Amino acid sequence: MNHAAKVLGIFGSPRRGGNTDLLLEEALKGATEEGARAEAIHLCDFRITPCRECLACFNNGTCVIDDDMQGIYPRLLAANIVILASPIFFYGITGWAKAMVDRCQALWARKYVLHDPSLKTENRLRAGFFISVGGTKGQRMFEGAVLTVRYFFDAFNTNYSGDLLFRGVDTCGDIQKNPDALPQAFAAGRKLVSDLKISDRSPGITAPASTPV
Repeated sequence: MNHAAKVLGIFGSPRRGGNTDLLLEEALKGATEEGARAEAIHLCDFRITPCRECLACFNNGTCVIDDDMQGIYPRLLAANIVILASPIFFYGITGWAKAMVDRCQALWARKYVLHDPSLKTENRLRAGFFISVGGTKGQRMFEGAVLTVRYFFDAFNTNYSGDLLFRGVDTCGDIQKNPDALPQAFAAGRKLVSDLKISDRSPGITAPASTPV
């Protein structure tokens, strides 16, 4: 690896120190152990207005809403690895996380409407990873969230590289009752970085084509 990978960890839960927070913290520790530079953001600290579907972003790929999302766009585009962590709320990601995802319509417009060459898959492909927990044990509990996160990653050329999904985890700290969970998150963070092949010519990574969404 020619330079340190940039890892962006996105905490999507409104509850500080909860189960997804613990998992993401371990994943980021694993990434830094492998030599990456990690940055973490808690979405509950950001003021993100929901997308209002004005389609102004179809003109130049830029969202006209002036709020804290403007500081998240460059972080997403600068990262080599993006890890999103969110508990399941009504079979989806949290409102904080969904507001961020919906505002990435601007990046989707750059890629699919304006055909921005910087967002061509062959130019740059990031690695994306999803961490989630849910209180029930339903077999389909994560399907809606996973589809949402796949589309989110695709909007800015991020390959859905894997996930850690835990059922039956609800009360704060429940994840610690699973002796394998935190070590799995740490190992996932390490593997995401070790799998990177960063070239001298591009800050992006070489990876398989994005999973169809």
